[in-house]
Amino acid sequence: MPPTDSNKEKPSILKDTREAKGLTLDIVHEATKIPLDALKAIEEGYSVRSLSPFYYRGFIKIYAEFLGLDVGETYKHYGIDQPSVKPVPSSVLPVKSRRPSAPAEPNVFLEQLQEGMAFIFKPKTLMLIVKIIGFLILIILLFKMAGCVASHLHKKEMSPKRQAGFYAPDRRVTAAPEASHHESVQAPSDNNKVEVAVRADRDTWLQVKADGHVVFQMTLSKGSMESWSADERIELSGRDIEQLDMEVNGKHVGSLGGGERRIRKVLVTQEGLTVKK
Repeated sequence: MPPTDSNKEKPSILKDTREAKGLTLDIVHEATKIPLDALKAIEEGYSVRSLSPFYYRGFIKIYAEFLGLDVGETYKHYGIDQPSVKPVPSSVLPVKSRRPSAPAEPNVFLEQLQEGMAFIFKPKTLMLIVKIIGFLILIILLFKMAGCVASHLHKKEMSPKRQAGFYAPDRRVTAAPEASHHESVQAPSDNNKVEVAVRADRDTWLQVKADGHVVFQMTLSKGSMESWSADERIELSGRDIEQLDMEVNGKHVGSLGGGERRIRKVLVTQEGLTVKK
């Protein structure tokens, strides 16, 4: 049973022994896993509502064994009777079981589990868990938004501002002279850069090299638009590239096809465009 008011006046053998050994309550708590409030109640001689007589007795036993005290003497100090064992006729018990039964020990694992569950379901703990989950969800959403923004900016970089104006359906552009009769088209660059923009009138397989490095190699779908820039030269090769609507160094060139003419390779420099058969 928990201590009465008369127990409070007696010195605590557990507390005195602990202090004599130079131990703190935190050390005892870590070693025995007995809750701190229960340790304080046992030492000071007051009761805890949530501490049943069964656990009170068990905690005193664990505490006394940890300090090296005699459990029976400790029980007497706290006014706790030793658990009595009723004798059983020897004729009933088998030979192997004729041994004095040991007093039941509290299930420490069950105590820790109950203590942990009680801690988790506290309102403050539940609120903290909800905040942590919300924070993780917010981090995931921010990563996704950052990915979408980066993808959008990348697409804008691949499509120069002039491209939108050049390929706008409602903009009237005067076609360049028919390029199919020329091996080259003059289109000097204004910014010392080589720039090419194309739009596919049909599905066109295309490979693009910028200053010798492959920057595009796939089928350009009908209606799709792409653009590239380089310091010295851009090479376009593939099938049906004569059907591409082209802009070179900011100047509309149009398509290079005419009649049965087939073009396999186009070279673009700062001076303009050259068709290579």
